[in-house]
Amino acid sequence: MAAATAADLVADKLPSNVSSDSDSDDLLLPNLLPSSAAPSSPSRAELHHFQIPSLPAPITVRALPSRGLSFQLWPSASTLLRVLPATPRLLPRSPAPGCPLSVLELGSGTGAAGLALAAALPARAVLSDLPDALPNLRHNAELNAALLASAGGAASVVPLRWGDAAAMADVAAAASPFDLVVASDVVYYEALVDPLIETLRFFVKGEVVFVMAHMRRWKRTDKKFFGKARKVFDVEVVHEDPPLEGWRHGPVVYRFTAKKQHGKK
Repeated sequence: MAAATAADLVADKLPSNVSSDSDSDDLLLPNLLPSSAAPSSPSRAELHHFQIPSLPAPITVRALPSRGLSFQLWPSASTLLRVLPATPRLLPRSPAPGCPLSVLELGSGTGAAGLALAAALPARAVLSDLPDALPNLRHNAELNAALLASAGGAASVVPLRWGDAAAMADVAAAASPFDLVVASDVVYYEALVDPLIETLRFFVKGEVVFVMAHMRRWKRTDKKFFGKARKVFDVEVVHEDPPLEGWRHGPVVYRFTAKKQHGKK
């Protein structure tokens, strides 16, 4: 029931229960990144380019803002793809020639962060989202496939509904054990908190690290998410961007590791 409710809430508009701003710090405005717009089309496609210092060409992704939240670019994705490759201490291990990291991205959206990390770390990245978002996500993976391959990385795309035990098991079975789980701007609907926590509990175990870029929007949702997360994970703030123009907050990067259980080695 929880997973179905979560899926229903990932829609093209905010749910009615967040129409008041009494609980909000800032409006939910994801598309704040510079873009190079493609020619006008019915779908209002936009091309966004992300230059990573270690790469010979930029990561390019297509956004379709008129399609809804999963098709837009969010501020924290830009922070994550910039900070994580430049901060090796956040990684669970160093990539080695012929042995890239194995990365799972949750709520990939356009895939900007996951694709950039696949090339820059490098990593074999599994990008995941709800089924409706997958065609555009696959388009972006194919758009960057040659660049990823030249850097020693790769990306695949899979459906994943948070909290769905069968879907999580399918993802785990199809990929090698993950070293790293990443996400950006995934905490915004209160009803998605429990499914997200269940998903993190499933994948972030042992030495697996979860790195999340997040910008505060809804006080109650943040309180619920971090309150539940800190019961299961050690949570460290590792980077903070200054507030975006007109906002009270900037993206913050967190590093989550599973709490060590006493009595177990």
